[in-house]
Amino acid sequence: MDEERVEYSPQEFISEVKAIISSQELNDETFKRIGDLLHKLASRSDLKSLGEHRGKGVNAVDSYVLYRDDEPDGPIIILAEFDKPTKIHNHGTWGVMCAYEGREKYKQWKRMDKGTELGKATLELVTDIVLDVGDIVWWPDVPNDIHMQDPIDHSMWQLVLMGRNTLGGDEEHYDPDLGLRWPADIPPHMRSSKTRG
Repeated sequence: MDEERVEYSPQEFISEVKAIISSQELNDETFKRIGDLLHKLASRSDLKSLGEHRGKGVNAVDSYVLYRDDEPDGPIIILAEFDKPTKIHNHGTWGVMCAYEGREKYKQWKRMDKGTELGKATLELVTDIVLDVGDIVWWPDVPNDIHMQDPIDHSMWQLVLMGRNTLGGDEEHYDPDLGLRWPADIPPHMRSSKTRG
């Protein structure tokens, strides 16, 4: 009698990721290795049934937490749905993403200023691609963790590993054309003049 096949789990994935990042610095080779493992996890069709339903986020219309580390700044895995372009945003951490359902346009920016001027940011577009199901992309750590997603289809889902759990943290939104940045939960037109930089 054949043993029942056990699917690759979020916990196995995290265990392998921790082994990788404990043995080498974060660079494109590291992110590629993590991306290959994330692709393996994303091959499961039942991920929505595995996670803790989180619901709407700052940019997502729906989401599930597949893994949350015991350490406050440990990694987290999110499965998130988007049905419209996200704001240009950061997460305060590095991340690796796999397109799970649907296609998207993905853009990523590099921070060119030192971040010392309140409310200001100078960004350079470094990535502008289309992601299909199974495609992998990653962003480096702060300050170059700035990106956006734009669904091509009605909506799309993506599987995201964030190196640190920064949900509810100090995420920012950006306008590269105007050179502005602001807290993700406070649109620029709603901030008082005292908070404008």
